[in-house]
Amino acid sequence: MISAKVLVVLYLYACTVHECVQQDNGPVKTALLQTWADKLYFELWNCGEYITNRKSLLAKYNKEARLEARNGTLLVENISSVIKTMMDKKQQALKRILEAVEGAADLAHDKEVPSLDYKVRFAKLNCTAENTTLLLDDLQINTHFYNTEVNLNYSSVHVPTYVYERADDVIKAIKWSENLDAIFKTNYESDPRLSWQYFGSTTGFMRQYPAVQWKTKTVSDLYDCRMRPWYVEAAASPKDMLILVDNSGSMTGQSKIIARHVINTLLDTLSVNDYVNVLVFSNVTNEVVPCFEGLLVQATLANIRELKLGVANIGDPNNISNFTEALTRAFETLEKYREGNMGAMCNQAIMLVTDGVPENFYELFKLYNWKNGTMNMPVRVFTYLIGREDPEIRDMQWMACANHGFFVHLSTMEEVREEVVDYLPVMARPLVLHQSNHPVIWTPLYADVTDPKMTDYLWEEEECRQQKEDTLSYKARKGEFFIDENKLRRERDRKKKELNQNLNVNRQKFHNLITSLAMPAFDKKTHKTKVANLLGVVGTDVPESDLREAMSPHILGVNNYAFIVTNNGFIVTHPDLRPVFQGILKPNYNSIDLTEVELVETDNTARVFSEELLMVRDYIINQTTGDKNLNVKYHYDDLRRATTANRHYYYSVVEGTPFTVVVALQEKHFLYRLKIPEKFQNLNATRSSLMDFFSDNDWRIHPDWLYCRYEYDHIKFKTREKELLHFLMRISQKNNSWNKWPPPRFYSESYYCDKDLMLSLIYDASMTKGIFTEAKNETKRPNNPAEVLMGLLTREEFEKRFGVRLAFVATHSGLTRWMDFEDKSKTPHETDQTHFIEDNIYSIEEVWYKRAVEYNMENNESYVYSVPFENGEPLIHPLVTASQAVFVGKDNKKAAAAVVGYQFRHKALQELFLNITSQCYEEAGCNIVNDTCLNTDLHCYILDNNGYIIASENSKETGRFFGRVKGSIMNMMVEQNIYKKITIFDYQGVCFQREDNSDANSSSFLFTPIHHFKNLIGWLIGRVLWLAANSNFQWMVSQAQAIFESTSDYQDDEEVNNNKYVGTQSNSKLEGEAALRYVMINRTRPKTCDRVVDLYTLILNTLDNIDRKNSCHIPFEVRKIMNTNLILLVVNDRCMTDKLKNINFDTVPQEVVTYENFNNSLSCHKASNRLPRCRPKTACIKTHPDEHLIYEKKCGKGTIITPSLFIFFYMFNFIWFL
Repeated sequence: MISAKVLVVLYLYACTVHECVQQDNGPVKTALLQTWADKLYFELWNCGEYITNRKSLLAKYNKEARLEARNGTLLVENISSVIKTMMDKKQQALKRILEAVEGAADLAHDKEVPSLDYKVRFAKLNCTAENTTLLLDDLQINTHFYNTEVNLNYSSVHVPTYVYERADDVIKAIKWSENLDAIFKTNYESDPRLSWQYFGSTTGFMRQYPAVQWKTKTVSDLYDCRMRPWYVEAAASPKDMLILVDNSGSMTGQSKIIARHVINTLLDTLSVNDYVNVLVFSNVTNEVVPCFEGLLVQATLANIRELKLGVANIGDPNNISNFTEALTRAFETLEKYREGNMGAMCNQAIMLVTDGVPENFYELFKLYNWKNGTMNMPVRVFTYLIGREDPEIRDMQWMACANHGFFVHLSTMEEVREEVVDYLPVMARPLVLHQSNHPVIWTPLYADVTDPKMTDYLWEEEECRQQKEDTLSYKARKGEFFIDENKLRRERDRKKKELNQNLNVNRQKFHNLITSLAMPAFDKKTHKTKVANLLGVVGTDVPESDLREAMSPHILGVNNYAFIVTNNGFIVTHPDLRPVFQGILKPNYNSIDLTEVELVETDNTARVFSEELLMVRDYIINQTTGDKNLNVKYHYDDLRRATTANRHYYYSVVEGTPFTVVVALQEKHFLYRLKIPEKFQNLNATRSSLMDFFSDNDWRIHPDWLYCRYEYDHIKFKTREKELLHFLMRISQKNNSWNKWPPPRFYSESYYCDKDLMLSLIYDASMTKGIFTEAKNETKRPNNPAEVLMGLLTREEFEKRFGVRLAFVATHSGLTRWMDFEDKSKTPHETDQTHFIEDNIYSIEEVWYKRAVEYNMENNESYVYSVPFENGEPLIHPLVTASQAVFVGKDNKKAAAAVVGYQFRHKALQELFLNITSQCYEEAGCNIVNDTCLNTDLHCYILDNNGYIIASENSKETGRFFGRVKGSIMNMMVEQNIYKKITIFDYQGVCFQREDNSDANSSSFLFTPIHHFKNLIGWLIGRVLWLAANSNFQWMVSQAQAIFESTSDYQDDEEVNNNKYVGTQSNSKLEGEAALRYVMINRTRPKTCDRVVDLYTLILNTLDNIDRKNSCHIPFEVRKIMNTNLILLVVNDRCMTDKLKNINFDTVPQEVVTYENFNNSLSCHKASNRLPRCRPKTACIKTHPDEHLIYEKKCGKGTIITPSLFIFFYMFNFIWFL
């Protein structure tokens, strides 16, 4: 009976909305197509309204809500002020550590070296001095320190692998630095928001608070604090460095290897405020990277990587060295940069790496470096003598001493990393001699403990893991391995991993990204002879997440954001910063420029930035205050969607730092926010019911926003929601009030609540409480056909009809509620699917939230529909997500309060779509066989506003970009202005360069830290073992062949019995070398690159203006599905030629390869088209009148080779376990 009534109502409704009277010339009758579109709208719209109860929620908000304008200038000033206050407190703590370091060192100067029974709390588990190591006990997980196990009562000491921890100077400094523990604890008690505090000594150890057990993922611990950005930048003022490496005929064998290691270590000691180049010389002098000719390039990770690649590719030694030409070119290049106010604009140095010099080049230094006398020479010269022999070192030592440098004699690999860093204290001498000036430096963004140069090694490790997996898979199922379907699956899996590089900084959890502030510590003891000793560097970290928290994203609102830029134009934090791919840091993750994340809407080619954007960038890096409007384009949803907007940028300096804060507000609909009603402001009317608003369990809050938090970690909460309930209970008590911040002093119960955010959350909770259950009790009499239809269906029948899985609402305060709908028809696969709330707790940052709010600009009644993207294989039981924004206010003065939505089974939509598009109506004058989608020549689709297939006759096409299916039709829709093409450049791309087959058995083209360590070990145990240790690839090949040719130790009886494909495929008979060619993966290396992709967005007002000359001129017809982001498209294949049918394209980013003048090298292009920068505002201290007194006594040292049982034992064990 009900079904009959439903059919009657549907018929009446259809008759009221269709005009079916015209004769059509298109590929399908337009009246019929409109009928289908209207029927789809009718079903989808009413389902959404009924499930989400949107109108009821809107009425609630409109009843009480008021709006307040967002003032961009005030917002950016407030954020800058908050960050400055945060930084000032950390700087004060740093000064206290500095005073303690210098005081403790002064007192301990005349004390004896600690005895052998002196025990130290070493951070590493594998410390060699077990009998003198204090165990790190009572370690407890602390959320404030990234959920690491720490002990807040003391610090721990980390010593690099190649530094002997019981050496006199090391152990003595470790002893006196114990006094820092008291200061560390006092600092943390004064400011519980302090992160790690540490002191890095020139001797190589680092004392870190709180104490932590040091763990590394790699085979050896290569961490050296003296190579970290905070140490390098604080130890000396910025520098221009030119490295000259001798490649004459005598630089063969071990000398060549040591020289390369010296260069790579020097490059590791540079930071982004330094400039560098490497020249190789014999009878001629050339740059190791040809496109860097005559340049000094900024020492970014990408440029350092390019230089290391050039060093690795230096040709065979030959001829006799022309030192005069090499030194002349070096001095002239440095002079060009010095006179032109380019580069670091401070210190300059030449690093000469050779196995000997023919003379001291007195006249050359007199001409280029002593123009203003020897007291004011602009360039320091450091000399590194390579070789075991004991040659005449006088000339090389004189060259260093006469030019305020340092001389080092290196004969073994083990010495390199320890000896090379000695140049830093020399560069710091003027700074130390001035004594009173302790400049505070701020690093760019970098990864916490992870060595930033490990990218190549980690990628090689990942490929080895993949190779092992493929090899074992081949052995277990030889026949199946070569089946086309399995080969395609493996290729798809690898392709997916390569594309997985769009995780932004908010969501990546692989690395702790930080910026650090640091200060140099000086030896202030008065000595009999003039010295200028750098004790080390003190520092503390500022997590990037703390900076994001300080920007109050809930106040900025959806589609608005703030970010921070350094003096170099590099991003510190930004919602589009994507530093990680597949869990590995990108090669240039911390040198992403402002121009690479803010894309102005132009038709320019890659890296041709608009003048307006470059002007704004200049204002920002020069730390001015102002604002500017820009028309921009931006992407979202993993670089699959894009749109354009007008944004207003406000910028303000963070005083005392190199940082500038920028706030970007979208002009349309995003300039207002909800003002909390009066009764919620004072809580008097709602205090008693606070807990009722959160009485059920079907809600979550934004995981990264600060609602309320104890300043110390003594109270543990399993979830953020339990933590919130705890504070709500405190607030609900009548005698409890909002605490002032900061308090006069901190104590164990100190806590902080963001009052504005908490009140907004409570308000939203009261509005959304029970919103989904209200529909069940709706008794209002229906007054239109749609409501009649809804009323005729029971809720159970309704939910089953549409396959509804859940409804949800997310609010501007970060609250997300949901309600599950029981679905007894779930398949086992659907039961195992991840629940919606597990991946959708970021409220205003979720894609469906942003899209719903954004699409409200086009149609304030629209639901936005989406399905998961198809990534090379059909989706299994996908769900459709629908969302609509709830705006308070009207016209242009309105604000987004929330987004409601629901998820339902795609199968239900598919059935609805097929049912509707196979129907014909007499009034339309159509034939069911010829004019509907039952006709095999007609193909019907529902596309979303970005061109992705939501439904089609072939369910396997769901989630696929339409251009992949019918590229020619997609192109026609662009030509007809139905879709607009938006070209997006991804300047944070990672591309994968295949290794040459000829190089297949060689080691990495870059000397990663692990390779350095292997080389060091190899030399000490002999040349033969060294060669074996560097033949990892050959070992892997031989192992792979052994697996192919022997009986498997991994294959069990069940696998043998189930291997029904063995012997059925021609390739299954391949064995040994023949099989190896098929199984070996294509080795690649990650490299920085630009990528480009064309994305599409729907133009709503052109759908009815198709230029149709005849029925086949435009072989498709399209209609908007009202109040959605969808269109209904019908394509007539009879009008398609074979050539048109074969056109297809996708929204997969492709590498930009248009830098012909630069050998397609991105680094070369950027070096030749470098953007302006502003040098750090810290004083440049590069000379002191007393410095010459030091060089008369100390300007170099040679090598003393002594046996070391410790080093031998350690390296023997390392090789044994390789």
